Amino acid sequence: NYPFARIAVAWLFDRKKKVSASEADRRFRELRLAYPLEATLVMQNLMNSHDTDRLISMAFNPDREYDHGNRAQDNGPNYNNQKPDPAAYTRARLAALLQMTYVGAPMVYYGDEVGMWGGDDPNCRKPMLWEDLQPYDQPDENHVHRDHLAHYQRVIALRNAHPALRTGTIQTLLTDDATDVWAFLRKDADEQLIVALNSTEQPHEVTIPLPASAPTVWRGVYGPTDALRATDQRLKVTVPALDGVVLHAPTPK
Repeated sequence: NYPFARIAVAWLFDRKKKVSASEADRRFRELRLAYPLEATLVMQNLMNSHDTDRLISMAFNPDREYDHGNRAQDNGPNYNNQKPDPAAYTRARLAALLQMTYVGAPMVYYGDEVGMWGGDDPNCRKPMLWEDLQPYDQPDENHVHRDHLAHYQRVIALRNAHPALRTGTIQTLLTDDATDVWAFLRKDADEQLIVALNSTEQPHEVTIPLPASAPTVWRGVYGPTDALRATDQRLKVTVPALDGVVLHAPTPK
């Protein structure tokens, strides 16, 4: 599902060509409506593959047409094939959170979870990094990023723990272009999860309007640990910079 990747890159990674939260939501909705729900639930939502540059290098090289001018042997114009900076890793982790909470079947290209980087073929097809084989040549550049791996383990576990993230419906709750926060609801017969994502470099407090039938009390399963209470079907949440919040509540019977 490369269309998913193109929308996500335009919202999460681009700077000068960045789209707003509302435009990203519009594009995602348009993509969902192109297929029956049953098909959308199994769409392979990837960010990158063996035929593109790696995820972290994408984040490090914003404002480019997706999968163009990114091979070292083609002398891609202004493509930076050096090791990405920490900010690129942070943006890649936000992309992973989106993959694991959005509707569809997320696909992680091998090595992204340990922080591998590089342009398109052959740099995206390097051997997998294994911690028990370290140190590699140029260890400052080639090593398992344990904090990056821990993040992937955390968001994958989140998805595995909540069936609504795998097979539930999706509903947009908020597109705040002033803060660039996008919030949506994943729901099934047993549980509901609010996902709020912030693609900016500053934390933002937002007020999320809830459906009339929504629960009042929500428990943080990613981000805040304290219970949050809605007032008049509105929930106030602080979303960290380049990160997200996921809140959970049982579906009222």
